[in-house]
Amino acid sequence: MAESGSETRQRSERYTVRFTPLEDALVCAKANAAGVPVSTFLRNTALSFPIPRVARRPTSNHEDVALLLGKIGQLATAFRSAAGLADAEAVETALADLSELRLLCLTALGRQP
Repeated sequence: MAESGSETRQRSERYTVRFTPLEDALVCAKANAAGVPVSTFLRNTALSFPIPRVARRPTSNHEDVALLLGKIGQLATAFRSAAGLADAEAVETALADLSELRLLCLTALGRQP
């Protein structure tokens, strides 16, 4: 039986470092700008190794659109739940608008509906 990843790691030594809130913010900002986790940033900086090539991460715009897409689903569910309490035509119009907005979000993310 194969061992778990935690049992076969090459890096077995661990160090604990404490930072002030300002130092933490600076380290996190630099690691984020380099596009790597803080641990990778600290290790490579301390050992004078080059920072690995940045992994492709979604832009903040894509993250915002993905969050909006989730909220659209929640709103559509809420409208459907409240359909009996409101004007049916208004609910259908709202659902149609949400559907159109969902389509635009998916298009912005480069996905097919």
